[in-house]
Amino acid sequence: MTALDRKLLRDLKRLWSQALTLALVVAAAVAGFITTYSAYDSLQYSRDRYYAVGQFADLFADLKRAPDRVMQQLAQVPGIASLEATVVRDVQVSIPGVSDPIIGKLIGLDPKHPPQINRVFLRSGRMISSQSSGPREVLISEAFAIARGLQPGDHLFALINGKRERLLVAGIALSPEFIFAGFSGAPDLKGYGVFWLDKKALASAYQMDGAFNHVNLRLAPGAKQDEAIAGIDHVLQPWGGIRAYGRDEQLSYTRVESEIKEQRVLGTLLPAIFLAIAAFLLNVVLGRQILMQREQIAALKALGYDNALIGWHYIKLALLIVAVGVALGMVTGAWLGEMLTTLYRKSFSFPEFYFRVRPSLLLIALFTTVSAALAATWQAIKSSVQLAPAEAMRPRAPGVYRPTIIEVLGWREAFSPSMRMVFRNMQRSSIRAGLTVLGVAASIAVLIGGTFWGDAIELLLNTQFRQVLRADISVGLIEPRNITALHALARLPYVSAVEPGRSVPVRLVHEHRRWRGVIQGRPSIPQLHRVVGLDKRAMPIPTDGLLLTDRLE
Repeated sequence: MTALDRKLLRDLKRLWSQALTLALVVAAAVAGFITTYSAYDSLQYSRDRYYAVGQFADLFADLKRAPDRVMQQLAQVPGIASLEATVVRDVQVSIPGVSDPIIGKLIGLDPKHPPQINRVFLRSGRMISSQSSGPREVLISEAFAIARGLQPGDHLFALINGKRERLLVAGIALSPEFIFAGFSGAPDLKGYGVFWLDKKALASAYQMDGAFNHVNLRLAPGAKQDEAIAGIDHVLQPWGGIRAYGRDEQLSYTRVESEIKEQRVLGTLLPAIFLAIAAFLLNVVLGRQILMQREQIAALKALGYDNALIGWHYIKLALLIVAVGVALGMVTGAWLGEMLTTLYRKSFSFPEFYFRVRPSLLLIALFTTVSAALAATWQAIKSSVQLAPAEAMRPRAPGVYRPTIIEVLGWREAFSPSMRMVFRNMQRSSIRAGLTVLGVAASIAVLIGGTFWGDAIELLLNTQFRQVLRADISVGLIEPRNITALHALARLPYVSAVEPGRSVPVRLVHEHRRWRGVIQGRPSIPQLHRVVGLDKRAMPIPTDGLLLTDRLE
């Protein structure tokens, strides 16, 4: 071991508390980067792999009712490579011994010719059969089955076209169309399930023999989505088609994609803040260390150590601290990343969730951290190697003081001598003062960013459930009902007020802009489901027009 290496160990021993703090800050930055980006990469890889194997559709179209012959016209639309049609209905589902309301999406499936678009994967049990006697057999989505504790062989009931029918769970399945499943975009594993049953039986129950009301389509390579959507809309418009839409408007895809984007942003922003703090601290610590060792540097140069060896000595000091932080951050980040993907398994339904930490991710973390450390300490190291031995033997010359801005402006008497000294030092070391301010600001940003969620969620809940949704219970109906149903609800025990409403899916068009959503019908002055502006004031519903959200402006 050389003399410089022994000196390095002594310096680390003397600076152990500061070195440990720096290493922990670096570890926090690396761990945050590895955690978020490994989760982002794993989620994206698992989704893309599942979409490829499951032949996830590129386009979707809902309509009221169209005969099967319309499929031939859709197949002729430019850009369409393949398509499959089925019957889809939302129904009320009940489980013996469970009083909670449940909404089920019934999807027609031909057991002899399973779909090749949005393929259905069996997780347990068997495929449904087309038996004409006994209870109807269904496949149920895995997330709903787990949430409700259902197994193949269990029974439940569904209100199919006004008739309560018994359903037999033949198997538990997954589909890339329902990685995330919820009613109206709300995550509800217990209250919303997907059910696949015999297509002919479902069509017969709703008088849709030889017809369909939902189409899944795949685009040919190089096809333009907008042109294909326009062609599909033209074909389906006479049959009650609202608008074809792509993956960017499909509920499951958008929820997974939004989570991927969120992790990508978090993986860039928060680690950058921690790295900036670590770089600043390294600059301060190493600069102070070099300033205190001026005489030692002079002695080393007098003994024949050249600038390269002395500079490398201080670089190794910074690299050792960073190395400890990087190693700790990589291990912690991989562990936290795996825990985060475990949470994804509870929210998203994949046949397999692949967690991985790619070597390139570790190399990026290492390169970025080392580069930040070298950039932060380069100026201090450069000043050490440029010291001449004779100059380094003398104490550092006092700084050159100039009138501060408060003295130039004539405010000298407004501040005490100690405060004027503070301003003078800040002006003389303006870069260091600025970096200190940025470091403190970054620390406060991290603190606020991690703790504001409680207040934000409390405000959101208060606005949504005290200002907007003031009802205690909401009743959703699959089919529209007349005023008799409203009176029946009003006569129920403990009901003090009822308020009707209606939602209709629509397509709004203004010049070149299009929006697909719903129009909600409300009383002119609603009391239980109000429309509230940004000022938290209830707004009346116009009788001769539409009240639009600001997102459509």
